[in-house]
Amino acid sequence: MFVQQKTDNFKLLLNVSNVVLLVTTLAMLLSVLISYPYSEYFSLPIQIAAHISTIVIAAFLKISYVVRCLAQYQLGLEVR
Repeated sequence: MFVQQKTDNFKLLLNVSNVVLLVTTLAMLLSVLISYPYSEYFSLPIQIAAHISTIVIAAFLKISYVVRCLAQYQLGLEVR
């Protein structure tokens, strides 16, 4: 019973981390696009927010990847 519950928790953790990884990757792409190639189309406050959010989003992206690796390891899957 306990082992099944533990496995279910790590499967849920894997699914959640995959979704967060996808969302943070898209957010990172958007913030970089706003910060650099399309900066002339955005006001200065938005550009500043995009530059700051790039740093914050990168942290969340890294955390979601580490959590994904942890879930894969606990489920006995290949960690990549």
